[in-house]
Amino acid sequence: MKCRLAKLALALAALGHPAAWASAPALPLAGDVLFGLPREQTVRELLSQLPQLRIGELNNQLAGAEQAKLAAGPGEWVVRAGMSQRRVLDGERYREQELALERSVRWFGKAEQDRAVGEKGVALAEAQRADAWHEAGRALMQDWYDALKAQATLERLKEQHALFKQLRAIAELRVKAGDGARLELMQADTELRRADALIEQAGLQVQHALTLMATNYPGLPAPRLDQVPDPQPMPLQRPDQLARILDDNHELALAQVEAQWYGLKAKRAASERMPDPTIAVRAGRERAGQERTIGLTLSMALPGGARGAESSAAYLRARMAEERVAQVRTKVTLAAQRAVTEQEYSYQVWTSLRAVEQQSDRQARLMELGYKANEYTLAEALLGRRLAMEAALASQVARIAAVAASARVQLDAHALWAID
Repeated sequence: MKCRLAKLALALAALGHPAAWASAPALPLAGDVLFGLPREQTVRELLSQLPQLRIGELNNQLAGAEQAKLAAGPGEWVVRAGMSQRRVLDGERYREQELALERSVRWFGKAEQDRAVGEKGVALAEAQRADAWHEAGRALMQDWYDALKAQATLERLKEQHALFKQLRAIAELRVKAGDGARLELMQADTELRRADALIEQAGLQVQHALTLMATNYPGLPAPRLDQVPDPQPMPLQRPDQLARILDDNHELALAQVEAQWYGLKAKRAASERMPDPTIAVRAGRERAGQERTIGLTLSMALPGGARGAESSAAYLRARMAEERVAQVRTKVTLAAQRAVTEQEYSYQVWTSLRAVEQQSDRQARLMELGYKANEYTLAEALLGRRLAMEAALASQVARIAAVAASARVQLDAHALWAID
């Protein structure tokens, strides 16, 4: 034991060195091993190239431009120039010029408020992109497991078809030997035709699922049933699983950031009740330069009803955003509870259906042996095999559903395919 501990300590010390990390092989992540999903790096590269994620990246850049605009402020320097002619009654004429430079000035903390709105706008864009990433991951995962379920259905139907062919061959030998009725051979042919139709239908579903995957997720490898592991029981207690999902939820975070953004905009709109002043420096030449003037002017708009209405509207939008936070929190809590419950019960359903599958398969095999020994009719053997196939298909679909439920919980808890 001491020797093993010493070796472990040396290994850990070696791994702590940067060179060891650089040379160590990349370890597969949870999605690559536990849930039969594509490799993590493949999924990340694919998600980053989806149109909705590229739009999210452009939205981030747009938010940065809006932030720069708010930081600069709406005020601009305005240059005014004028020329006039003065005429004295029964006297001389004079040319006069005037030049003014003016600009509106944000006051009462409006510049700081604009900067805060711009920063929160950037945070909002990042939250929107994170939520879009999470939703894209959900859609990919759903399509992936739907394709696996379609493949499982086709595989089971092909297995049933092969067994039906064996029973038909036995029925044909009996008819040729004069030991069986032609009705049994007709029954076997009917079951084979029925199985052929079901296989064609299932094959079409598989083709649709694979076409959808290839179209929506180009470059992603096709899902394979042999890579789906058996589901595992829930590793954490129910409260711990719920806490992991709710503590870091993109949808709730997006609603909260959006409410904060609207709150800052409402505060900014309230500040706009007091108009910004415009300060101007003016210089003039009068009486053909005999008189020179220079001065400072201050102008301010008189606030009207529109400013108060806009402030009230911004306040109401902020209140609506706060209510949406409460709505989203309820929605997210229910969704988390549903996901954890589905993970827990889908595993139990699979274990039950697996036992039913094993029992039904044993019964079907015994009935097939009994038919060969002339103890059961072909109709009874076909019925037993059909029931066994249905039990096997239900077990296989439940197996995939249980793995999918576990993967969904890990995805919602940001332990799988997390953007950050």
